[in-house]
Amino acid sequence: MSPQLRSSRVVAVALTSLLALGVAACGSSSSSGTSKGGVTTLTWWDYFGYSPQADGAVKGLISKYEAGHANVKIQRTTIGFADFHTKLVQAATTGHFPDIAAIDNADVPVFASQGALADMSKYLDGWDQRGQYLQTVVDSTKFNGKSYGIPFRSNTTALWYNQSIFSDGGITTPPATWDELRATAKKLTTAKHSGICFSAAPTDEGTFTFLPMLWQAGGDVQTLGDDASVKALNYVKDLVVTDQSAPKSVLQWGQSDVGDQFGSGQCAMMFDGPWVLPSAMKGGFRFATAPWPAGPAGTASPLGGEVWAVSKVVKNTQAAWDVLSWMADPKNSATEIGTGLSSIPNRKDTVDDKTWQWHPIVATFAKQLTSAHARGTYGPNYARISQAVSTMEQQVLAQGKDPQQAAKEAAATIKPLLSN
Repeated sequence: MSPQLRSSRVVAVALTSLLALGVAACGSSSSSGTSKGGVTTLTWWDYFGYSPQADGAVKGLISKYEAGHANVKIQRTTIGFADFHTKLVQAATTGHFPDIAAIDNADVPVFASQGALADMSKYLDGWDQRGQYLQTVVDSTKFNGKSYGIPFRSNTTALWYNQSIFSDGGITTPPATWDELRATAKKLTTAKHSGICFSAAPTDEGTFTFLPMLWQAGGDVQTLGDDASVKALNYVKDLVVTDQSAPKSVLQWGQSDVGDQFGSGQCAMMFDGPWVLPSAMKGGFRFATAPWPAGPAGTASPLGGEVWAVSKVVKNTQAAWDVLSWMADPKNSATEIGTGLSSIPNRKDTVDDKTWQWHPIVATFAKQLTSAHARGTYGPNYARISQAVSTMEQQVLAQGKDPQQAAKEAAATIKPLLSN
């Protein structure tokens, strides 16, 4: 997965179990925010060193804050994305969770349920800027009715299409409904390229792409086995198996793979996020983006991105809040979070701000974000739930299992996970 997504990662079940065993260690941390000579030092972890642009944006934010707040020093540690979640789990088990950490929004329930995060509700509830955020973004910071994170970077997925292939096929507008998408994908499938590409891998990247179809059908994880979930499975089956508009390779492709295929001209359309923009641009052809084609219940997409979490054992929670609320204010961070970190505007007061329009695709993703769903609402067992969902999809697409039976079996697996 691209580091920019950070939302569609499978949280390893074994590591989550390890975290549960090590909660007792969270009571005594030597890495909590410390004060010396009137200066508070806060430890900070992120994985934004994946590119010079992103790394420079975070460095710039920290420098700007420290320049105006001589009483606070931020001790930043960058960790590779592939190792980041594992390092956080290890830090929690040993009681050395960083004072501030950028975590995937779907991970909020994981760490909050294990006692690693500070309850920031009193700060968020009294914050005059909270109402500017989309409700789904606010929801992504919560677990059991309490806020454990400060909104940060957001993204989602949408439909990308190759305008050159569309023109050659005599198509002037992107599909707006499921029926239109199926017809367009079928028409544009040739020996040279597939009509539609997306990730259907047996990972959270596959789940991240299937969930919008489930929601668009009027279903949800809690109601798997109903008519809507079967309808969603049949929809993706029509694209991959019946029409063969999507190549069987989608069963192994992650989102970066899909972006590479689109950029090489092998796919007329794809479902993917803004993080694959560099891949799309490599092709040298004209492309554009559009919202997900609407299903029976309308359009929907998954909420990706991160929130800032604060350690439960930080010695100066107020200092951590001051840092993060300052950075969340667009007047202090629009250039860094928007252009530097390629975030999609997630507030009412930034959606039309030109500072956040770092590419023409932003408008589509900002619009799609208004119908995004926060996956953290499924609770701390999301990793195992995601695994059951992707397994269900694989059974239908790769093994030919009846969608009704596959959904019924997935529901039996997921039901007890939702109650924890």
